[in-house]
Amino acid sequence: MPQQTLTDTFRQTYNVHSGTDMVPTINGIVIGNLNGVSFSTTREKSPVYTMGNVDPVAFGRGKRGHAGSLIFTNFNKEALGEVKEKSLAKNDASQRLLYYRKTTDVPAAGKSILLEQTYEGDLSGLGGLELAKANYNDQLPPFTITLSSMNEHGSITVMAILGVELINEGSGVSIDDITTETQMTFVARAIIPWSPLDQASQIAAFDANVVSANSPIAAIRSAFAAQGR
Repeated sequence: MPQQTLTDTFRQTYNVHSGTDMVPTINGIVIGNLNGVSFSTTREKSPVYTMGNVDPVAFGRGKRGHAGSLIFTNFNKEALGEVKEKSLAKNDASQRLLYYRKTTDVPAAGKSILLEQTYEGDLSGLGGLELAKANYNDQLPPFTITLSSMNEHGSITVMAILGVELINEGSGVSIDDITTETQMTFVARAIIPWSPLDQASQIAAFDANVVSANSPIAAIRSAFAAQGR
């Protein structure tokens, strides 16, 4: 039986991950200026009463919703400027972050009426539509946020927020502020909770069995490659 090393001992204990261990990605594009992510899940649950009982006898389960917020540091461009620019690259999976605009629309009033995830190829020649970079972040089609983390002991964990739709955005500048931040709020379709991944096979299984349609494995590999791991 092989002798257990000190590293193996650490990996078998509880491992914690801080924000400095995590790399966020949007559809595989590393987001270097993201400072914080928060998310929450709520569900409607209503009590059911019957005559003769002052307390509820059961609870009806209703709709579930996911929402959260993003905080970015602004450098010399808008918060998601890097994502929008990389979406313009040809033959890139991240092109789905472009949206279809009517050619008759003015740039500030384009509408996302079709999504590339639903229609294969470029539909620019149909119905007076053209692929364009979003003017406002709320025009971006749904995307996946993946948080991947590896600490000093080699422990890996990953989580994903699926179908993110940005709905609010705010920023401001002041003579008293050293840095400028942008805050955004979003709604999402689903949240894959934190899952420890200790081996390459487990990472592959996470990709194939959980959210293969959203390609989180590409995001994980891009994030670790950016860290030189």
